[in-house]
Amino acid sequence: MGAVGRRLILSVCVAVLAGLALGASAASASGPRLTVPQSDLAAALKCPIDPTNASTTPLMFVTGTGATGDQGYLIGQDAFKAYGHPVCYVNFPDFTTADIQVSVQYLVYGLRAEFALAHRKVAVIGISQGGLLPRFALTYWPDLRRKVSDVLAAAGTQHGTTVGLGSCSASSPCPPADWQQGAGSRLLRALNSQPDETPGNVSYTTVRSLTDETVQPQSGKHPSSALQGASNIVIQSVCPGRTTSHIGTIRDSVTFAAFVDAVAHGGKGKRGAARVSRFPPDVCSHPYATGLNEAQTTLFLNLAGGVIGGNQSMVPKVPAEPPVRKVFKRVPHLKRH
Repeated sequence: MGAVGRRLILSVCVAVLAGLALGASAASASGPRLTVPQSDLAAALKCPIDPTNASTTPLMFVTGTGATGDQGYLIGQDAFKAYGHPVCYVNFPDFTTADIQVSVQYLVYGLRAEFALAHRKVAVIGISQGGLLPRFALTYWPDLRRKVSDVLAAAGTQHGTTVGLGSCSASSPCPPADWQQGAGSRLLRALNSQPDETPGNVSYTTVRSLTDETVQPQSGKHPSSALQGASNIVIQSVCPGRTTSHIGTIRDSVTFAAFVDAVAHGGKGKRGAARVSRFPPDVCSHPYATGLNEAQTTLFLNLAGGVIGGNQSMVPKVPAEPPVRKVFKRVPHLKRH
């Protein structure tokens, strides 16, 4: 049997086991009802390194706008393999350009399923919208706070970006997620009006690059990617003079060092977030995460913009930001969570 066949069988087995485990633990779920059919949610979850009964912390990789989970994972799969932990990811609808209020449901399902399979807390690492989605999920689905140990958000669109602001209009439609990640969007205003930017007894770490060409501002008093209550790390503060792109932030050696450090100190709640003082002394001697081939990764990153642009050209576009659902305007009920 070839590698493709083995991966297909693994995906089917993971989906079946996840469904059984989720069914057994449905009573512990909280937050808004998932409106996406469970069959779609299950089909979107992929686990290239099986988390079933994991002996180490399982990981959830969350891709960014304009890419599938398959595409995002491909660029960094050698780093995850070198790290050696179980890992899952999600293929969000329309190349992760759909309404974030829909996409987040796929992540909620995925985190619950991976936790149920692994029988231990999950550490999440995401890029761009993939850094925003975990925070969104943990804000409105409180049961996830018992299932997640760490969140690392690389170049997250937490407070929106001013790059390209105003380029979406009734006469120039954009994908829903583009509208929602602009600075001042109604969805981000609703999320950022909640009382805690780092909900739950979870370790939050953010990593950002001052040379990010997509998400700005990244300096000054209110960096878009920083969160109150998190360990907020600037790549150039660790490796002065380094130029790291938006997409490149997720593959940067600083980002992965932060993730490894946070996972190693998991179980300590907010005190377990990454600390630069614990990073390997050679973190700046190589540009990318351990396990990644420098030439190949550089090539992938150079091609990524074209791939994302091609993907975005094929997706549905809307003339205005989708309305914020009532459930996301309210402060979540926090009792017993």
